[in-house]
Parts: sequence; C-alpha cells; structure tokens
Amino acid sequence: MTPKRVELELILPKTISLNSLYSGKHWTYRKKVKDAYKKEIISALEGYDLYHAEYIHIAIAYNSRLDVDNNVLISKFVADTLVDLGYIDDDSPRYYRKLSILFDQEVTRNFCICKVIMFNPILKTPKT
Repeated sequence: MTPKRVELELILPKTISLNSLYSGKHWTYRKKVKDAYKKEIISALEGYDLYHAEYIHIAIAYNSRLDVDNNVLISKFVADTLVDLGYIDDDSPRYYRKLSILFDQEVTRNFCICKVIMFNPILKTPKT
C-alpha cells in the first residue's frame, strides 16, 4: 500500500544569506554557491528512496546567526534539487505549497534540519 505522506529529514549546513548572495555578486558566483549546496542536499538524500510526490511542504529549523528570512535560500536550493532529481515536477505553488522557517537553539550550531513532507508519493526507485 502506498503511503499518503512520506517525510524526509535532511541535516544540512547553513548556507550563505540571501543578502550576501545577491549584494552585487555576479551570476557565476551565485551558480557556484548553489551547485556546492546542491551537492550537500544530494548527499543528504542518499539514504532515502526516490519518490515522486503530488506536492510538498518544506519545514526548516535552523541555528545560525542569520535572520529567519535570510535562510530562504535553503528552501530554494532544496526545492530546485527536488525538481532536478524528479521528486516533484516543478517548484511552482501547484507542487510546492508550504514553507516554514524556524530558529531553533536545539539544532546543532550552523546547521539546519530540513523536513520535506511529500504528499501522495509514488515510489520510483527503492534504495537497496
């Protein structure tokens, strides 16, 4: 029986703040930062089966000096990676419906816990 909901819990390092990334930086620098973080996300996903979800929610709990809104890049990078890997079709509101970001002192300093909640997932490739 296919579950109605599957949750992935990714432990990721903090990323650059939104302000720092876009304050006069060239697009090649931004791409390099995104590509490096994407490798972290893919590594964190290695222990999970590949599902294709009807839609997702992302919940981020972090512990760093960054402002809450400057952590939105974690969400952006995770959503883009999920699209690239086939977990969802797109990161538009049809497929990516909810985001929450919470400062949490219980999370290891300079890391975040990124929970990806997938709804009506279909198993594509089980891990063996």
